[in-house]
Amino acid sequence: MSRRTDRISSLIRQTLGQLLLSKLSDPRVGPARTSITHIDVADDLLSAKVYVSVIGSEADQRKALRALQRAGGRLQELMMRQITLRHTPILEFVADTEFKKTLDTLQVIEQAMEIGRAHV
Repeated sequence: MSRRTDRISSLIRQTLGQLLLSKLSDPRVGPARTSITHIDVADDLLSAKVYVSVIGSEADQRKALRALQRAGGRLQELMMRQITLRHTPILEFVADTEFKKTLDTLQVIEQAMEIGRAHV
């Protein structure tokens, strides 16, 4: 990634985060359970993968991603009003599995520490 795509990625992430909090009223995408972890903007700036983490079950995650895909056009329009770019990237919402794996790893470490404390 170039510095330009990094800056645009950061700007899109910040803007989408604000839009999710203030403009999206879909109950499947609760701002307390849904967060944008990172964004990969294509080199031509015409598309962007939005990695989303949803706290909850797999079904909750699928529902939230579907809701975001359906609201994608509206979010692009709102984003276009706040960010001045020649072309507004087409957004593709993707589940961020790395975040979930990190949480699972932390839980395993915590359980191992509890077992270690019990044997001392």
